[in-house]
Amino acid sequence: MKKTIILLILTLMMVVSGMCYAAGDGSDLNRQQKVADKFMAVLSGDAAAVTQLQVDMVPELAEKMTAANFAALQKQMKEQFGIQKSVRFAVYERFDQGDRLTYLVGYSRQQAVRAVYGFDKNGKLSEFVFVPLEVKAAQK
Repeated sequence: MKKTIILLILTLMMVVSGMCYAAGDGSDLNRQQKVADKFMAVLSGDAAAVTQLQVDMVPELAEKMTAANFAALQKQMKEQFGIQKSVRFAVYERFDQGDRLTYLVGYSRQQAVRAVYGFDKNGKLSEFVFVPLEVKAAQK
């Protein structure tokens, strides 16, 4: 009986400690995903959110990404990829000096685009890149 109770307590302690260990990563991921969502909303045409997004950027990037530059980026993406149709979260990577979020985005002209958002160690958006992916048809 005593062994069963000790085993039960030990199991509960391991479960609780495992949840606490992942809590920091989870909160960082949630905060960074909100910033990426704001970024995609601005690219979709929500120009009012540019000033809110600049708060979540490193100062060097915030200086470069003005409302006019976002408008130019939005126009360039519409010309190159078309209209955004779908967004799927793909990868969360942790590094010493920051984190990286990767999304797979579907557009009307480009079936898959890899959108990568880089964050510094303080959780501020420091870089972004959009890379078109070539999707091969399945062989029969």
